[in-house]
Amino acid sequence: MKPIRWGIVGLGNIAHKFAADLALVPGSILHAVASSELDRALKFSKKFGAVHQYSNYSELFSNPEVDVVYIASIHPLHKSLSIEAMKMGKSVLCEKPLGMNAEEVQEMITTAKTYNVFLMEALWTRFNPAFEQVHQWIDQNEIGCLRYINSTFSFNGLDRGEDSRVFNPEKGGGSLLDIGIYPLFLAYSFLGLPQEIKASAILTKENVDEQLGFIFSYEKAQAMLYSSFTHNEDMRATLCGENGEIYMDSQWHHTSHVKLVKRGKEIKKSFDFNGAGYTYEIVEANRCIRAGKLESAKWSWKNSEDIAILMDTIRSQVGITYPADTKS
Repeated sequence: MKPIRWGIVGLGNIAHKFAADLALVPGSILHAVASSELDRALKFSKKFGAVHQYSNYSELFSNPEVDVVYIASIHPLHKSLSIEAMKMGKSVLCEKPLGMNAEEVQEMITTAKTYNVFLMEALWTRFNPAFEQVHQWIDQNEIGCLRYINSTFSFNGLDRGEDSRVFNPEKGGGSLLDIGIYPLFLAYSFLGLPQEIKASAILTKENVDEQLGFIFSYEKAQAMLYSSFTHNEDMRATLCGENGEIYMDSQWHHTSHVKLVKRGKEIKKSFDFNGAGYTYEIVEANRCIRAGKLESAKWSWKNSEDIAILMDTIRSQVGITYPADTKS
């Protein structure tokens, strides 16, 4: 089996985790890395064994030996870098959120179609084994009609400063795009698009959300969702149906432990992760690329577009705008 040769652009913390996990996936090679600073690319390359290092993203995209590029840059660069890579014939796995708004996501999907290349949003939770188990329980109707989801994602980032990635609007700051996407994703995955959304936010003086609560309402269900940069918590998730409940343990978005409670009986499942948890999305991307698929059935273009539309709706309700909203 011919190995799939990966490139990585944007060499921050998440790229380090991804590269470490990439080394654990058979048939994968870290072929090239790129950063705006050559020294950073050289250090990253030395640590993870990349064949090529660039201080220019376009040079990596032009390398004919690179099959797929992992985009790990700040949010506002996702669209431009992904589109440039796809126009050079590269498949793309792009960190979430895929784009800053639905219009950007639609443009990225159109480019993937036009250039006949694979594109997927790197929502790693979707592919992790504990989440797959929850998916199986829901699909098998283990808890009956799903009536309620509660999910949060928070950490204390108040010491990071106004110019940090999490607070600067020019860098796509705000909790929704960075971490609120996870609880939103959980509700969407099992309940679909809501009939009504109610959102409330505490905004910084830069007009990004440091704290955000939102309720998704459905015909027979509600999802209570929350994200914040103002405090820590253990971040568990609960899914309740008419016949039982599912509990996802602490740090639910990459937990190894889930529990089904039904008729007074508990079924606990634990999973040994391969690496930090990025291996599973890498395996899925490799599988799709080898099969000549342009999108994943597990996390499709439509899924990414729906997520973007939901986030646009929430931002509109609470008054959050980004420079990208006027450019797209």
